[in-house]
Amino acid sequence: MKKKLTALIVLCSLLFPLLAGDGSGAGYEDLRLSMMLNNSELRKAEQQLVQSELDVKDAKAAYQPTIDLTLTGTYMPNPPIDKITISGNELASQLGLNTYGITPTGYYTIYDGMENTYYNAAVSITQPLFTWGKIPKSVELYRNIADISSINKADTEDKLDTELKTRLTALKYMDELLEVLSETRALADELVRTSQDAYEDGMLLEQDVLEAKVSAMEIDVTRSEVEQQYSSVLQGVRTITAKPDLVSSDIDYEVDEASIMAIAAIDQNLLRAAAVSPEAAPLRMLSKQSAAYEQKKSIADSSMYWKPDLALQVTANYGGSRFPGETNWLMKDDWGLYVTVAIKTTVWDGGKKLNEQSRSASQILAADADYDSAVEQLAAAAEESIADMNLALSKIDYLTLKKDAAEKRLELLTVQNEAGSVSNTEVISQRIEVKKTEMEIIEQKIALAEAAYTLEYLARL
Repeated sequence: MKKKLTALIVLCSLLFPLLAGDGSGAGYEDLRLSMMLNNSELRKAEQQLVQSELDVKDAKAAYQPTIDLTLTGTYMPNPPIDKITISGNELASQLGLNTYGITPTGYYTIYDGMENTYYNAAVSITQPLFTWGKIPKSVELYRNIADISSINKADTEDKLDTELKTRLTALKYMDELLEVLSETRALADELVRTSQDAYEDGMLLEQDVLEAKVSAMEIDVTRSEVEQQYSSVLQGVRTITAKPDLVSSDIDYEVDEASIMAIAAIDQNLLRAAAVSPEAAPLRMLSKQSAAYEQKKSIADSSMYWKPDLALQVTANYGGSRFPGETNWLMKDDWGLYVTVAIKTTVWDGGKKLNEQSRSASQILAADADYDSAVEQLAAAAEESIADMNLALSKIDYLTLKKDAAEKRLELLTVQNEAGSVSNTEVISQRIEVKKTEMEIIEQKIALAEAAYTLEYLARL
């Protein structure tokens, strides 16, 4: 069931609270809403988009100046510079007062010593002036990556929506299939009883009874297979919609056969062309990826040796024992202002920048190869879906004709049975054949819906 959709998800990988309610009577729109709000794959794609948009803002922030503020406060119980005093005799000697017979006595304080507190503040503003275009190129690089995330989110929604419709349609058809199987099993039981009675009356061989029993067991095996598939498809719906407790009776969905047939009626050459159009989501993502690698290479070229970046830096600082704003906090030697023009370039780094150039060029070539590969895979997926759709349509036409013929034969056998010319076992066997043909038609309708909805996704109908 998921074969082609899984292949499409792998293709796109070339690139990045449960809904309240018990789901009672949930229609397609209700289930789709739950998918949009709660599906883990969609929520991850949403967060990837959020993160990529933040990367764009970070890149744009490089246009603006960087402002750094540093503020520190220190308390020193034992300051490194203590109180400084000098004796009167020494002071008189240094001042030459002894010559005049003046000799001061006692001690005099020259410096009261460092205070216990010391504060330091600095503001630095750095503004890039010239970077060889690296800033706008970085913005463009991350803008392309954000575009990829946006396209990926929308494409994920489309893929999951396609899978949801395919699974809901399959469930509805399998409900019909299980109902027909129940009717067929009842006919098989009747055939076994009738064959057994005819055998006991000598009208049939024991081999005929065994064949009737085998036919009944085949129906049981088929029912087990359908029930297994039903369980798998239902679990897929639970996963897509993030409704782990969803049961089939909660689903209110009707198959839109008119929509399916409308898709089947579209010119198949148009479907093929639309699938590989440059507007296809996988190809748009790969185009954006290639553009991002082009910007990455351009940045690598602008970062080569001897290509200096130019920046202006203005720094104002203060250091003193008073907190800014206190009395006498600003003294002549407590502050400073510095204006710096800086030029920075890499002269040699062992060849890393050359390697980055080569790596970027290689990534561009790889992205081009990815694009070509994606076109081939999309074309193959479209061709396979078209072939599956055509085959399903042909089988439905054939089986419908076969069913009509089987019903006509059943009418004839019923008349002959009433006339006594054919046995009840022949009539019951023919009724079983009609039911088996009905089941085959339903199976082909499931295949047709899967192919049609896949083409709808591929061609963006």
